[in-house]
Amino acid sequence: MIDPSAQAYIEAMASEEIKIIPGKLNEAANLLEINFIANKAGVYQRGGTLVEIVPVRSKSSDICIAPDAVVITPVNSTRLRDLACMHARFQKWDSRGENFKTIDCPKDVADILISRNCWQLPFLNGILGAPTINRSGELITKPGYDENSGMYLNINKWKKIKQKPTREDAIVARGIIEDLVSEFPFVDDASRSAWMAGFLTALTRWSLPTAPFFGFDAPVMGSGKSLLAELIGYLVNGHEPAMMSQPKDENETGKKVLAAFMAGDPMFVIDNIERPIMSEVLCTIATSKTYRDRLLGQTKMITVPTAVTIIMTGNNLVIRGDLSTRMLIARLDPGVEHPEQRNFKRPDIRQYVLDNRHRYVNAALTIMRAYEVAGRPDCGLKPYGRFEDWSARIRASLVWCGASDPCETRVRVEINDPEREMLRSLIIAWLDYFGDQEVLVSEMIHKAINDNQENELRDALEMIALDGSRINSRRLGKRISSWEGRVCDGYKLIRGSTYRHTQRWRLIKVDTNVGFEGFEDLHNSKYRNCQNKTVANNGIKQTQITKQTHSALIEACRGLDISQEEFLKHLSAEDLKDIESGKLTVDQLNAWAIELNK
Repeated sequence: MIDPSAQAYIEAMASEEIKIIPGKLNEAANLLEINFIANKAGVYQRGGTLVEIVPVRSKSSDICIAPDAVVITPVNSTRLRDLACMHARFQKWDSRGENFKTIDCPKDVADILISRNCWQLPFLNGILGAPTINRSGELITKPGYDENSGMYLNINKWKKIKQKPTREDAIVARGIIEDLVSEFPFVDDASRSAWMAGFLTALTRWSLPTAPFFGFDAPVMGSGKSLLAELIGYLVNGHEPAMMSQPKDENETGKKVLAAFMAGDPMFVIDNIERPIMSEVLCTIATSKTYRDRLLGQTKMITVPTAVTIIMTGNNLVIRGDLSTRMLIARLDPGVEHPEQRNFKRPDIRQYVLDNRHRYVNAALTIMRAYEVAGRPDCGLKPYGRFEDWSARIRASLVWCGASDPCETRVRVEINDPEREMLRSLIIAWLDYFGDQEVLVSEMIHKAINDNQENELRDALEMIALDGSRINSRRLGKRISSWEGRVCDGYKLIRGSTYRHTQRWRLIKVDTNVGFEGFEDLHNSKYRNCQNKTVANNGIKQTQITKQTHSALIEACRGLDISQEEFLKHLSAEDLKDIESGKLTVDQLNAWAIELNK
């Protein structure tokens, strides 16, 4: 193959005339590739496939794309011959006339070029309908294909962007973006910041190795969740984003996301989610640079970049398992029964964004560019495992110019994770029934079904592994095994000894200064200047705490940095009696814990 750096050789070999000589079809394929490069024919390589950029021609059943969008489409042999005839003239020796005659591009030449696994044609990373910024903080504003980034900017003229903005410029830019969504009923500043992070991510996702997903949810429909997602699409692409329904299973998830990745859109939306979200495919995509799968109807495996911002919308989104550590949620709450009847100062905000998107895109780029010009000052943010680059560029730039930390929304995501709720219920019951003993799964079930009194253990096991009217021991064992080593409320499950080749399990206490997996005391960020208060031990022993008090303390401390052990240090014996009698409620304890946590 030809060295792509040998531009002089490409120019010398590029010719509209390609002679077909028997036994040298591979050379004809080489010359055709050189011709495409020299003439900028719009043929690229992506994911081990030759592709081109075309307007949307038809609506896919897997993903709905705006009719005025452009998408990345694989080039088949027939289309390649079509392009070849546009840019080159093929000739074949005519023995009768004893000269070369013009012919169409031979199918074998097109097939040879397509079948190769390595080309000199330019790489295409994706399409974007707005200027962007690369990993080094340099702005990319020129329309068309950018060789350094591999991005195709589908834009015409664009308003000039300041090359060396200051922090003051960034603060003004943040205010411009916040004003755009000022009428959306975000429950807190962190939710608004999470939406802004989604916007900035969509503009630069191609340059980030990994990035979290974003969720927009509310307690009631008509709150503006889908509209918020659409606005990001209008801003970064000039049209509504690609939309899809919630996949039914893992197979459908893989099929749909592969179609979206192949299309090259910078973002897509999984809209109106009704079921809990739990997907190994999505977990892999969030933390991997590429995704590999088989094209529908073909045996060929392709590898495509995962550089797409994924947004999910729904009422009261529930994120299960590992996915809860890979997602930020901006929550809305209109606080009215019929939110769809509200009036706004911008009645047609979609059209408003289309008319003014230069202003808002430039504001977003100003924030990121100013942060780069300033040398990426340290904002004292705790690490966000798996998404370090995203945190250093998107999250930090927002916090630097005065926005709330978007990662504060992770508290809500993880608290509402059903997996964590089931594990928490098991831990509470385990401490009461078994303490630090090693236990077989069968012993847990026997204890649960033979205790005729109020039985938190049975409730916990049924929540985890109920199968009809019985507790499924195999299902319970698999779930406990999946939770091995996971820290929750200061405890974790570990393997104990074996009995007749059957695993015993044990619950142990861990250092409470270590946060949840991937969740390291977010509220203790230096930019908040938060510090936990410390006090002397009041002499109350953990073994003196009843099951009722232990449960109340866990509930009171849920979502806070202060652990139930630390909270216990502030309680007197009289306080414990009040908890037992009901004089001190969980809500009152929670308010107290919040004050101690400041």
